[in-house]
Amino acid sequence: MRVVLWLSLGVILGIASGLLLGWVVWPIEFTEADPTVLEESYQQDYTVMIATAYSLDEDLNGARQRLSKLGKQDPNAWLLSVTVNHILNQSDETEIRYLVQLASDLGLYSPAMDPYLTDSATNGAVE
Repeated sequence: MRVVLWLSLGVILGIASGLLLGWVVWPIEFTEADPTVLEESYQQDYTVMIATAYSLDEDLNGARQRLSKLGKQDPNAWLLSVTVNHILNQSDETEIRYLVQLASDLGLYSPAMDPYLTDSATNGAVE
């Protein structure tokens, strides 16, 4: 009986110390992860973040580079797809406007984007 008590106590202390070390003392931190390994829903979130950053810094080349890091064969088609999906799913309007602005500035166009574009933004866009 005494052996079982000590063994149980050892297992409980081992689990507790493992959880303490793994969650509090030395937790795993992922930094500079490659966006190509993200699930598609997280890649869509990353695309929204790219559009949001573009709305703040207006760095079109930087946005292009970030989109290319997703590893898609056609980053422009990916952006247009995410934009149209957000519009059709009636997502947050601010996010839609950021996506539409980036897509428009990259020369992309879809009729679904019309309500979110100004008249001058549609000039020069490619269908």
